[in-house]
Amino acid sequence: MTRFTTHKKDQGFTLVELIITIAIAAILLSIVVPSFASLIESSKTRATRDALVSSIYSGTEKAQSEGFFVYLCPTSDGSTCTSVTDWGSDWLVYEDKDSSATLDLSNGDIIVTHLTSKTNSIKSNVAQIRFAPTGHATANTFQICSNLDNSVVYQIQLSVMGRVSFANATGNCS
Repeated sequence: MTRFTTHKKDQGFTLVELIITIAIAAILLSIVVPSFASLIESSKTRATRDALVSSIYSGTEKAQSEGFFVYLCPTSDGSTCTSVTDWGSDWLVYEDKDSSATLDLSNGDIIVTHLTSKTNSIKSNVAQIRFAPTGHATANTFQICSNLDNSVVYQIQLSVMGRVSFANATGNCS
């Protein structure tokens, strides 16, 4: 009588197969990780741009609806404006109730919004933007800069009529 035996194949990886798999995974990760870091930086920069544009629209709307001048300015502490054109990464919008063109909370001025973007820096032509009840604004160009290579990623233009537009972003932030 003939006996039939079935041989089970060995299951698992050999050491050589495991080393090859790890090497391929390492190569793929070395390609993907830098692209992923760039994607994250791009997303953060876009969020900074959108937050700044939202603050501009908020200032325009608040000035027109309340009938007071509203200002957008850089801040270092969230409660006072700084008079520099390098906006860093913090800004605020305030309603100037006493028409002094300075933020003074004791005279009834109200902070409308205070935003912080710790991921990018913002450069500007002026130290503060004024929004009039008529809808007019201080003309300005904002540059949103990348923290990776100090290049201009977005350029936002604000016209005297209060209109926001985007320009080609070129060059380095200085």
